[in-house]
Amino acid sequence: MKKQTTVITESNNDILTGTLAKTICFYKQNKKSVWIAFVVIVLAIAGISLYANHCKQVTENSWAAYYNAQLSLMQDGQEAGFAQLDKVSADFKGTPAAQYAQLLKADVLYAQENFAQAAQVYKELVNSSNETVATVAALSQAASLQATKDYPASINVIKTFIEKNSKSFALPQAYLTLAMSQELAGNKAEALEAYKYLLENHTKTYFGTLAKDKISQLQK
Repeated sequence: MKKQTTVITESNNDILTGTLAKTICFYKQNKKSVWIAFVVIVLAIAGISLYANHCKQVTENSWAAYYNAQLSLMQDGQEAGFAQLDKVSADFKGTPAAQYAQLLKADVLYAQENFAQAAQVYKELVNSSNETVATVAALSQAASLQATKDYPASINVIKTFIEKNSKSFALPQAYLTLAMSQELAGNKAEALEAYKYLLENHTKTYFGTLAKDKISQLQK
């Protein structure tokens, strides 16, 4: 048994020695290529680190600009505030801060009952990769169109949202908007269908209670 162990150990040592010798030989023959590959790897790591730091800096700067735009809106008035919000969106295009800047702009327009303008701004955010922004934009766009009495467009926007977001936390609000637009458009059967969904699926909530009252009114 001892002799066999010695043979195996010696064999392993031979393999390691041979591998090391081959590695050294390869390095001597390809010294330039090895160093180039090493430099490339180091530069790649450095590049990734710099890019990550750049992204972090852009994010910080974008939110700082958004905060300043909010201050401008409150202190300098709507024209100056909107200009700053638009600048955030232009300077930091594609960032969350840029999208929230436009969302704030649309909300201000809506609050001032400039529904048609608000609907246009919300429309630009409906396909945002940010789920919260996209959800708020879709619901708000539908509500804005409803307020302008463009019921078919409101119905279309909210139906599209429901089809694409069957598990969204905002479904109750979406169905309420749909039901109200259908009702205002004179589509009684469709309105009842949406209200019944709310009553059946959100019975003990505000939406279910409101739906119950609406169903009673529509069935008189």
